[in-house]
Amino acid sequence: MKRLTVRSPRGQRRTRAARTLCGTLALALLLPSLPLRAARPYFTDDARITPGGGCQVESWVQHHRPAGGGTELWALPACNPGGNLEITAGVNRLPSEGGEPWTGNALVQAKTLLRSLDTGIGTGFAVGATARMRGPSDASSPSSMTSAYAYNVTSISFADEAFVLLTLAGIKRDRETQRTIAMWGVGSETRLFRRGDQELLLAAEVYGSDRGSPSWQGGFRFWVVKEKIQVDAVLGRQIGSQALDRSWWSIGVRLIGDGLLH
Repeated sequence: MKRLTVRSPRGQRRTRAARTLCGTLALALLLPSLPLRAARPYFTDDARITPGGGCQVESWVQHHRPAGGGTELWALPACNPGGNLEITAGVNRLPSEGGEPWTGNALVQAKTLLRSLDTGIGTGFAVGATARMRGPSDASSPSSMTSAYAYNVTSISFADEAFVLLTLAGIKRDRETQRTIAMWGVGSETRLFRRGDQELLLAAEVYGSDRGSPSWQGGFRFWVVKEKIQVDAVLGRQIGSQALDRSWWSIGVRLIGDGLLH
């Protein structure tokens, strides 16, 4: 005789939340192989996090010039379990060079806000770590943590976020070179158009570290459905360099789901 199991409403909610989270992570890993493009290749973060109980997927393709410069694939799913803490766990895949097997990186990050941007001035902190992954033909080489980092983000909004100034200041410990690097970034978002749930933004930034020349990126973000579906296109180049291999472009998509973990 078949046994019947009756679950409590709380157990059912937990099961649905677990299935939703697994589905979101699976989608994030599939996005680079689908005809979708990604949403946020920008370096300068903002004082925003995923809504409580919600999840999002940011995924993009970034191509480096010239034609043989290679293409990177990125997928960064993030969830907020229900408070003031956003957890990101994602991966990227880098192109192979000179016949070598492909490599990639895994990233884990936690971000919290001290003050929400809804107040006009938002600020928060994030900490994270990256690890190098090996391709299937290089499975004998173990993965290893390559860096750990921490940074502060402060954002200032004007005219109901028609213009937002973004700043980032942080440090990164590079385990491969055994060096501690200072990081910085200054960016902005300018609303160009808004109608209903659709919105067009101009985003630009300058960023760098205490080692090497800084870089710039700029492009457009378009909310197909506000706070639900966003697409973007970005161009970038290292400042002061005339070499084509110091420039790049990227396109992407961001998908956001509210209340998925409730």
